[in-house]
Amino acid sequence: MEPYVITIGRELGSGGKSIGEIMAKALDIPIYDSRLIKLAAKESGFNPELFREADEVTNKGFFASVVRTIASPFTNIGDYNNSGISNESLFQMQTEIIRKKAETENCIIVGRCADYILRNHPRHLNLFIRADYNDRVEFLAKRMEITPEKARQLIDRTDNQRSEYHNFYCETNWGDSRAYDLCVNSSLLGLEGTAQFLLEFATQYLHINDNK
Repeated sequence: MEPYVITIGRELGSGGKSIGEIMAKALDIPIYDSRLIKLAAKESGFNPELFREADEVTNKGFFASVVRTIASPFTNIGDYNNSGISNESLFQMQTEIIRKKAETENCIIVGRCADYILRNHPRHLNLFIRADYNDRVEFLAKRMEITPEKARQLIDRTDNQRSEYHNFYCETNWGDSRAYDLCVNSSLLGLEGTAQFLLEFATQYLHINDNK
């Protein structure tokens, strides 16, 4: 049976990454989020800081080759234009890493347009996790030890960046329920409860236990 991949889109402060980590631990599979930066940097030979600065942040200098990269599942890093390093080139490199991981192992991937990049993967589940705004502010303020006002500013700025990044590279809109297999509000069940609910759904939807 083909490896399965679960992608998680998330609002900042919804606990999406934490929920993914709970799921990954229960399923005994790796989870990739910002760690994709290190993998892309290692394989490309570029400084990780280049990827970190471009991580889920849009550069408006878009060109058509990005669309071709997303559309084709057989693009290699060696084929990229080496005349310069733009955000689009870095995105292409990270795209290749995402595809490679999804083709070779069961895994969870958080953000990075993975839902759209892997839309043709034979065994994928695309999730989006949101939460009530006040809960997000409280969660982020506590986790980062910042004031509620700073938490609100960070949430608004980050959500805007993630939305622009996703909508820039993808034909689907970030957070639009039609772009995902399942959207959930983590405020209703909390992190553990949401993770358990999604685990049960994923197990049935992806037939995870069928080959045991």
